[in-house]
Amino acid sequence: MLVDVVMPQLGESVVEGVVVKWLVAVGDRVAKDQPLLEISTDKVDAEIPSPAAGRLAQMLVQAGETVPIQTVLARIETDQGAALPVEEPPKPQWDEETEGFPGHMARKTGPPIPAPPRVEPSAAPPPQPHPGRMRITPVVARMAAEHGVDLSRIAGTGIDGRVTRKDVEEYLASGGAAKAPAPAPEVAAAPPPAAAPSPPAAAPKAPTPTAPKAAPAEGDQVVPWTPIRKKIAQHMVSSKQTSPHVHIFAEVDMHRVAAWRAKAKGEGVNLTYLPFVIQAAAKALRENPVMNATVVGESTVLRKDIHIAVAVDTEKGLMVPVLRHADRMSLGEIAAATDDFGARAKAGKISPDELTGGTYSISNPGTKGNLFGTPIINQPQVGILRMGQIVKRPVVIGTGGEDAIVIRPMMYLCAAYDHRVIDGVAGNGFLHRVREILEAGDFS
Repeated sequence: MLVDVVMPQLGESVVEGVVVKWLVAVGDRVAKDQPLLEISTDKVDAEIPSPAAGRLAQMLVQAGETVPIQTVLARIETDQGAALPVEEPPKPQWDEETEGFPGHMARKTGPPIPAPPRVEPSAAPPPQPHPGRMRITPVVARMAAEHGVDLSRIAGTGIDGRVTRKDVEEYLASGGAAKAPAPAPEVAAAPPPAAAPSPPAAAPKAPTPTAPKAAPAEGDQVVPWTPIRKKIAQHMVSSKQTSPHVHIFAEVDMHRVAAWRAKAKGEGVNLTYLPFVIQAAAKALRENPVMNATVVGESTVLRKDIHIAVAVDTEKGLMVPVLRHADRMSLGEIAAATDDFGARAKAGKISPDELTGGTYSISNPGTKGNLFGTPIINQPQVGILRMGQIVKRPVVIGTGGEDAIVIRPMMYLCAAYDHRVIDGVAGNGFLHRVREILEAGDFS
């Protein structure tokens, strides 16, 4: 029996994926749940497991192809001792000598059997777009915006006539975006009663600057981008083009957080600084809902739930798993969840659904970080918080009515926010509140 290997729904908004590479070949025996191939989507890279034990009988897509969800990628032969599928013999061709197909016993003296009419192949008309509201992926939307493409002019080949990334790429390759609409026919009109003065000629537009192109020199190492690196690059460029970023900074005295960590370590619990910042941010987001928002058209949607996305660096690139309902979690629960996310992300065990649905992001440079950095907003969110390196240095504090110089562990926090929907008062108020919570050391 043949069992289909189907392209699954890898995430709530994913409608297609790229076949990165096959891990087995036709004829190989495979076990149930054995990885067969690698797929890359807008959200994550994933391995597609075998739905049954048997032999890989057919491979229906090749590496590099973009396929929509529910596409049959391969077929597994599960019958015991089943032989590999044999290629179908070529269809018999008409034999002019015998006036028949091979094996036909017609003679030259007999009445000829008419040959089947020749039908010239004709190109099938492209599928028409699905009527009604057009549904497209974020990647397609970004490509259309970047290249000025009218998606209604493209016949979609995806599910229900959706326009896919491959459709847009083929349209651009054919020069479709460069084709200007035909000018409207001129209509004869009666001359005006009086000649009007001609308006001054408009100044020519300055050419759009383009980045200079570099060529590798001898000895340079060329490292092609992986699919996930391409997605990160597209996402970052799109974010900078979409949101006017404002970056603000706060210097935070972390000595009470350090005391918490020391106490927990004495009890056998190893806490990093990250869970403290996550809990402080979650509390501040609850008090400042405009920071926990997104933009839909010309409206701001204030999210009810607080789902904090935490950036994790992996060998394949940056992944951002989501900590759901972070404002309802204790410090210990946050610490356990972030440790689990970090380990599974680096091992490639994160599911696509765990990378979606974030309402706010936090970036942590780790132990080998730097004093501060200016992060890029993770669309469609409107804000992100970046931790800086914690460094001990002398600071001036007031105690007993006098100023004193003490040594404290200090950290810079940088908050980036979308100035389309967040004004300075709200942005500054949010970061100030995060600082207050951290310096008060009131955690649960």
